[in-house]
This record gives sequence, structure tokens and C-alpha cells, in this order.
Amino acid sequence: MTVRVGRLTSGMTPEDHRLAASTAMAPAGALATTGGCLPGGLDLAPVPGSALQATLSAGRLWVQGTNGAAQGGYSVTIDAPVSLTFGAGHATYSRIDSVVVRVADPSHDSTVTVFGGEVLVVQGSPAGTPTAPTVPPNSQKLYDVVVGKESVGLDWVTGVLDRRRYTAALGGIVPPGSGVAFSGSHNGQYRDNDGVLERWNGTAWEPILRLGTSGQLQLGDVRVYRDGGTAAATNAIVRAYRPANEDAISVRSAVGDTASRLLVKGDGAIQWGAGGSTPTDVQLSRTAPGALRVNGDLVVRTHKAHYGESGTAYFNFAGVRAHAMTITFGTPFPTAPRVYTNINSGHAAAEMWSSRAHTVTATGFQLYVYNPSGTWSWSNMPVYWSAFAA
Repeated sequence: MTVRVGRLTSGMTPEDHRLAASTAMAPAGALATTGGCLPGGLDLAPVPGSALQATLSAGRLWVQGTNGAAQGGYSVTIDAPVSLTFGAGHATYSRIDSVVVRVADPSHDSTVTVFGGEVLVVQGSPAGTPTAPTVPPNSQKLYDVVVGKESVGLDWVTGVLDRRRYTAALGGIVPPGSGVAFSGSHNGQYRDNDGVLERWNGTAWEPILRLGTSGQLQLGDVRVYRDGGTAAATNAIVRAYRPANEDAISVRSAVGDTASRLLVKGDGAIQWGAGGSTPTDVQLSRTAPGALRVNGDLVVRTHKAHYGESGTAYFNFAGVRAHAMTITFGTPFPTAPRVYTNINSGHAAAEMWSSRAHTVTATGFQLYVYNPSGTWSWSNMPVYWSAFAA
């Protein structure tokens, strides 16, 4: 049949019914649906006192037919717990058994003769590096169970592997579960990958929420968007409503750091530090209207006009008429400043001596003292200097 219409006449085939039901499920192709469990149920648990037995709890799932897309899918309900038994371990090697739900449909599977559904333990082959067995047609895997060599019991901590894959209705978000490697079926499909919302772009799953053009998150007339590389931008003001003594904005170097490199407090104070686990160590804060205070050193990398710096140079020499000392500014000037000097002493050794600055550059100058009438000796004689930006 080319066109199948669901629930049209009483003469509908089983395939018609299954295909009609599948139109509400998440697709896996033009006619196929995404097989898997419905959230809740189908939990595997040990049987107390029985080492190789387990119980599968009630639950529901969708089994997609594997013998052709026109076969459709099967809605399966397990309405009571099912007891399962695993064979004893091999003498030399371990193996992997699979717990599956199988739909027996002789119309599409020549290996069965009776219509129905069942929960099976498909036994794997013992091997040095065992692999899971191939599941039967028209089935959905739930668990892989490792049966160790010479094992008379199952390791429920590391040997029971949850392989439940989940499905959703058309347009729904596929719940998290095993088998996250499956591809999406259509552009724009979403899934929950262990808490990360991912979107299928036609080629790969993207952990990107696309609620607007170009990846924008749109909140009314506010936009938050990727601004190239690893940069995020917004066309609006970002506000943080925080008490004065609490943190408002924190910038850290790496995930796991306990301290910030940059921290803005609720009262507007800005703190800086080395980051990592080292607390901030310098703060700039408003202390009064029009007044800022820093609790550490403030180094300005250039001087504005008529501002500058000063210092004291101490001279030590013996029996000379002149002596020079190189002075280096703590902060370079944009251009060579104006420098003024003074011998700050009334000692007799300073009589007839003069001081001046020469060879002035943006980074320093030569402080020169001299006596035109004779030689003298100085010991720790202070000479003041001041430099001002032009």
C-alpha cells in the first residue's frame, strides 16, 4: 500500500495501526521512529539470596521494527516485575549478557511463530575481551551484564551496565540515558545529555540554545549573543542587585579557583588579586562624595601636566670639586620633564657648592654638584630634586 491512513476503516492492517501511532513519536527517518524507553520503570535489581537472578520492574518502551521501515514500531508495556536468570560463568573467560525486550512478530521475523513480547537474557560468548551479543530482531536493549569467569554471582557495582535509551514524543526533548552517541533525526531536534540541552543541526549535536537568530538568547528587547571567539555580548545594561557587603561580579582564572582576580562588591568597591586560591589584596573604593581611596600602592604609568615626582639623592665623595649621580624616575614621563634641584644642608661643606640637572630624558637625568673654588669631601649630603611634566 502506498498511502496508509490511520483509523479510517475497520480493515486496517497491523502495520497501518503501528504507523499511525508512530506519527506522534520522535522520528528516526522518513518512516521509522526513535526506539527507546519512557522515563520511569524498567529498573534491574538483584534478588536477595539468589546470586544469578534479577528482577526487571514494570515500565513502558517503544520498539522500532528492524525488518523494514513500513513495519512500524511497537508500543510495549510490562505491567508487572519480570524474573530473570543468568547462566553460570565460564571456567576461563568472562562474558557479557544483554537484557532485551523483544517483540515476536512472525509477519516480519521468520525465527518466531507466535505473536507476543518477552524479556530475554541474550547470552554472550566467553572471551579474553568479551563483547556484548547481537540483539534479536525487533528488540530494544536495556542492560549489559558482565558475568565473570567461574562466577556464581553478579557484580552489581561495576558489572551491571545500564543501556536504557530513552525516546520522546514528536517535538519533545529526548530524556538523558545510555546511548548518547545516537544521531538526531531532523534539524532542530533537542535532547537532554546529562543536563546539557543539545540541538541537532543536521550533522552533529550542539550544546547551544538557539532561541533567536545567530545563537541569540532573546528576552523581550534584550539580546545576549556570541560576539566572536569565546566572547559574549549584550545590547543592554547588565545589572547585579546585591547587598553592599556581598560580591556582585567575580572574574576568575580557571574553573576550581577559590579566589577572584577581579571582584566588584555590592557597594561598588573594586578588588584585585592574583587569583587561584590567593585572596584579593588591593581595593579601590569611594569613601566620600568625589573621593576615591586605594588601600595599596597606586602606580600611574604617565604623568599629567604639572604633575610629577621628587626624591632625595645622598652624595658621598672625598677631595673633589664636582660629582655626578644618575637618577632614574620611578615612572617614565611622556617627554623629558622640567627638573629642579637643591642642596638641602647648611653645613660648611656645602658652602660655595651648587647643584643642577642635565641630560634630562623621559626616564631620568644626571644630578650634578660642583664647587668652582676648591675641593671638598661630602658624607651623606642630601640633594633634593623635583621633576614636573611640561
